[in-house]
Amino acid sequence: DSGDSSYNLAPSYEWIEIAEGLGSSLNLDDDGDGNGSNRTALVSLPFDFQFYGQTYTEITVSADGWISFGRNDIPSFRNHPLPGPGGPSPMVAAFWDDLRTGSGGNVYTYSANEYLVIQWDNMRTHFSAVFGNNERQTFQMILYNNEFLNNQTVTGDNEIKIQYNDFNNTSAGYYPEGGTPVHGCYATVGIENHLGNQGLQYTFNNQYSPASMSLSDGDAIFITTGKISYTLGDLNFDDTINVLDVVTLVSIVLNIIEPSSSQELASDVNGDGSLNVLDVVLIVSLALEN
Repeated sequence: DSGDSSYNLAPSYEWIEIAEGLGSSLNLDDDGDGNGSNRTALVSLPFDFQFYGQTYTEITVSADGWISFGRNDIPSFRNHPLPGPGGPSPMVAAFWDDLRTGSGGNVYTYSANEYLVIQWDNMRTHFSAVFGNNERQTFQMILYNNEFLNNQTVTGDNEIKIQYNDFNNTSAGYYPEGGTPVHGCYATVGIENHLGNQGLQYTFNNQYSPASMSLSDGDAIFITTGKISYTLGDLNFDDTINVLDVVTLVSIVLNIIEPSSSQELASDVNGDGSLNVLDVVLIVSLALEN
């Protein structure tokens, strides 16, 4: 999160305003309590997006503060812990709660070469609307085009940033105590895979993971599997290029060993996208220079 100032992958809050003319409205209609004529929308992705090893070309966007990769017909308004059986899978929950459009609330999207932005703008939690508080939530999710940005992650998964412009987590339900709740507890923020059995929960019911800061206005969360760091020709990552790297590359070219993602990038010395004898010749030259 943006509070991890000593961590080089900590995100910065850099709001991309799309609700004031830049973005397109999804025209969602959500009256709370699972009511509304159009609570989700299917959005085509402008680039392939990998999440938990699966590649997707479209997402389902819900007025209730989450997206699901692929086509999902479960308009789940009652939030649950992540991962788990409640709600759709896969899921990225930016602020999963019983939210309402109307009175200025709406959901927008905007795409560019480098990202797709989804913005939940001026939404009300149903709980606060019923009790007259009308507290608002404005937040956005940014799905990054790693290929265009040349951002290589350890697993090949794409990266996501969630930003909070107006954060009021005041919807206090009583799930899972008692009978069927009117709505879920304080908002859920987190991710889960397509099977619903793996994920990361940032917060649920106003309880945060031990390493997580409490969210407020101007905060951001960055979701990544880690950046790949490599030096061309250094296949064993010992900060020198020598005969050991040559032997490793020959083994890779001959399909004797399967390279890791980092090794594959470090092996393509001539940058032509394939590993062959030309790379071997070049890495020999690099080794002789050292």
